[in-house]
Amino acid sequence: MFTISKEAETYIADLFAEQSEELGLKVEVEKAGTPMANVTFNFCRPADMHKKYEKFPYKGFDVYVAVTYIEPLEGADVALKIDGTSKKLTITAPNAKGDAPGKDSPLIEKIQYTLLTEISPRLASHGGYAELVEITDKKEVVLNFGGGCQGCSSVAITLKDGIEQELMGLYPEIIAILDVTDHTNRENAYM
Repeated sequence: MFTISKEAETYIADLFAEQSEELGLKVEVEKAGTPMANVTFNFCRPADMHKKYEKFPYKGFDVYVAVTYIEPLEGADVALKIDGTSKKLTITAPNAKGDAPGKDSPLIEKIQYTLLTEISPRLASHGGYAELVEITDKKEVVLNFGGGCQGCSSVAITLKDGIEQELMGLYPEIIAILDVTDHTNRENAYM
């Protein structure tokens, strides 16, 4: 499953010792298998855990993991990060995010991966994101912008000078990038 450093194990056990009721540690992987995967830790009541959760005993506490998250957590390491007086659990889970699409992967997978890992994180600095609507038979990539990009006065420049150049540079089979966003809604636009 995953390993927990001695320091992290002691820290977690101390947290559980402070609780007035019997609790466990539930570990989950949000958006497993995608570049946006995120591992979370939460207290849980063992009696409330569904039978599809497996129990893993550690010194001073039990960890509960849904069977669907066991594979993404294989080879993960939990450590304790100490920064001055603050302590924080960190996890390195190399299998949680999955692999980048290979050269032979379908174009849709490659574009979605690039949007999730490269383009949307940059747009997020302005509260925006781009999502793939479709790839037409002509190899036109149709995007929808949301958040701060919807209604933004700079979205045309972002599309032509940024996203279009990047996607067409990576995937030469693309002939155009199209925007189908309703930009008349400027409620959340980044300006």
